[in-house]
Amino acid sequence: MSASQPVNTPQKGWWRRNAVGLVALAVLAPATVGVMFSTEFGGYISGRPSAPIEVAAEATADFAGASWSLESVRRIAADDPAGQEAGLPEGTDLVVVTTRVEPGELDEEGRSPGCIVRLDELDGAGGAVLRTWSDSAFSAIDHDTADDSSSYCDTELTTPYRLESIFLVPSDAGEHLALQVQVAAELPRYLHVAVTAPPAS
Repeated sequence: MSASQPVNTPQKGWWRRNAVGLVALAVLAPATVGVMFSTEFGGYISGRPSAPIEVAAEATADFAGASWSLESVRRIAADDPAGQEAGLPEGTDLVVVTTRVEPGELDEEGRSPGCIVRLDELDGAGGAVLRTWSDSAFSAIDHDTADDSSSYCDTELTTPYRLESIFLVPSDAGEHLALQVQVAAELPRYLHVAVTAPPAS
């Protein structure tokens, strides 16, 4: 063989050349996906109401720097005179929930807690949630809030006040209900206050 001829040396296969990198990828990829998933899922859970604080109808709960207690519940059918006056659609009831709110700890700007309220239908007393309805305060329902009450959590109110929440529900909704009280700074925790409102006979 002359000195000018190239010497053919065996080449390692692609898999052998990249074995270390492939092993590292196989180990790190699932771990990376797991960390990303846990971070995203944790953020999702912490940003939604997922940890209820169960409160009996007759109890008072300290939550988000205020005391919350159920005062009264009314259920108005669409064919009742009050329901007709309010313009309730046929086959619906209006559930009016009045809660006493006593602000205690104000924020750095001197405001009381703001909140979002929803109404859950339960599968029996203390049962699983079947359906949920949003507050109907800004709907087309012609319901006048009581003069001594607020239709929303008014952060400007720093002394005790009544929160009157209204919910338009199907007339077949059961009597076992629960009021959700959500305060953004407290999520995923929220109050879940037991409410009993038998359907109109």
